[in-house]
Amino acid sequence: MAARHDPIIGIDLGTTNSVVAIVVDGQPRVLDEAGEKLLPSVVGINPQGQLVTGVAARNQLAAFPDRTVASIKRRMGSMDPVTLGDQTFTPPEISAMILRRLRDRASRAIGQPVNRAVITVPAFFDENQRQATREAASLAGLTVERIINEPTAATLVYHAGSHDRKQIAVYDFGGGTFDVSIVRMEAGVIEVLSSRGDVHLGGDDLDQVLVKRVADQFQAEHGVNLRENAQARYRLWQACELAKRQLSTAETVQIVEEFIAEKAGQPLHLTATVTRAEFEELIEPFVSRTIQSLDEALREAALTIHQLDDLVLVGGSTRIPLVEERLREEFLREPSRAVDPDLAVALGAAVQAAMIEGCSVGPVLVDVTGHTLGIEAYAGMTFAGPHLVFSPIIHRNMPLPARYEQAYSTLSDDQDAVDIHVLQGERPEAHRNQSIGRFRLNLETGGGNRSKIVVRFDLTLDGTLKVTATQPATGLSQVLTIDNALSRFQADERNRAEARLEAMFSESDELLDEEDRSFRNQWRAEGAEQEEAAAGPVSETAESRFPEAVALLKKAESLATSVESADAQDLKSLCANLKNAMTDGDPLAVAGLSAELDDLLFYVR
Repeated sequence: MAARHDPIIGIDLGTTNSVVAIVVDGQPRVLDEAGEKLLPSVVGINPQGQLVTGVAARNQLAAFPDRTVASIKRRMGSMDPVTLGDQTFTPPEISAMILRRLRDRASRAIGQPVNRAVITVPAFFDENQRQATREAASLAGLTVERIINEPTAATLVYHAGSHDRKQIAVYDFGGGTFDVSIVRMEAGVIEVLSSRGDVHLGGDDLDQVLVKRVADQFQAEHGVNLRENAQARYRLWQACELAKRQLSTAETVQIVEEFIAEKAGQPLHLTATVTRAEFEELIEPFVSRTIQSLDEALREAALTIHQLDDLVLVGGSTRIPLVEERLREEFLREPSRAVDPDLAVALGAAVQAAMIEGCSVGPVLVDVTGHTLGIEAYAGMTFAGPHLVFSPIIHRNMPLPARYEQAYSTLSDDQDAVDIHVLQGERPEAHRNQSIGRFRLNLETGGGNRSKIVVRFDLTLDGTLKVTATQPATGLSQVLTIDNALSRFQADERNRAEARLEAMFSESDELLDEEDRSFRNQWRAEGAEQEEAAAGPVSETAESRFPEAVALLKKAESLATSVESADAQDLKSLCANLKNAMTDGDPLAVAGLSAELDDLLFYVR
């Protein structure tokens, strides 16, 4: 089979909704499904035990809150368990389900498999959150070609054909996060001058203040707290979220939910009237916080409001009239909404994807780091003990890619090791910043300049950080290894997660129509044919394709003669099945059998 063009898609993995786009004939376009361009970022397990995502999951949220999860983006960066029914997942696994759905949507739309993507994240996502996004993409079968900041991505679809010098503020107020970037466009190059934001400020927070207002009113009238019952709480949240959107065009809305609770065996109904003025009073503090971030971003870019050529709105929350009104008053200009605020980020990601493929469709992007990166350093003794400070190496808003190094010295000439504690943040006190990782550099002691230590930070375009500590006098060096709860799934954990995800999507195939099933079967068959043709004889490549499985087989063979006969037979059977799966090149079967073999080895060794 002849090799086909391997497309790269652009994905906006949003808190409330997610979008996938691609460049076609030089123009970015959103890939829809049954006319729907937005995929609700909601995942659930239906009563039949099948995986559901998007609209189907959102529709069951109120009825089955224990089987459904929304706004998972706000939990990215942690490994806190997420429960769906009787199963437990990590936030990257939940996000992977959304990404997999977007990948399938794109594949059906363009008629061929998709395995590569540019994914956007909030400008203020930290290293843990960016790594979690990469993990989610990997579990979904996507290679991340680049991670770019959401406001920066939106810029790529504004003024794309202009070569005039323009300075633009991109105000991105989404469902879960807020970001603002100040960018300069000139001669086909976009340079990000500064970024500000808040990963805990978005439309969800506006919903919650309205939920509190209505729930407090209901409790005052009926003596029942709707927030204590999961189903009532989610019904209330959905009703308030709808009211928020309606208030963008209506002056007054009525929230009505029948049989939302009961008291003394009697059903209670919710009826509440909310005016736009009341809603705006509730959300004004949040809007003021966004204005403050925009002011700070302008100061950091050394610009005034009069030097801005455009103020671009991105994100669904920018449709709220109060947002536009405040921006108009504060910055003395009409905000721009030339591109749909819900779609601009995905379209920009698609433009960046096309540029990676070598297509000339937009300006060159020069992005910046959203946080200062550095290490913990000793600054003397106090009565309370050592005074540890944050020593910046890469400062916030530095252009990407970035490489900076800083020289330090040991505390004493006979010190035989230094601990490098990598931090991220803006506080001078070390303990007030976020820990990214730690590692140790062993030293040689003696004369000369052996007390000197050089620490170098390399930050790539997609935010990947590499930290190298070197003792120049001896050449000894060590590279950072992230040491936190999120650091890379172990190979067996990733295999189990991928296998479980694949099984869940296979079982949910019956939710698709016949055309979708036919395409997916064709895709799998063609993918297997392409892999076999490209790889040559499977027996020569099994070790390189499945190194973890090979290691397990070697361990099993070394134990085969020292275990009881019954266990030995199971061991032999599992090894034979695993070898067959490797020969067939079936990654799903290899993952499942490897997990079984690993479990058996745990008990027999």
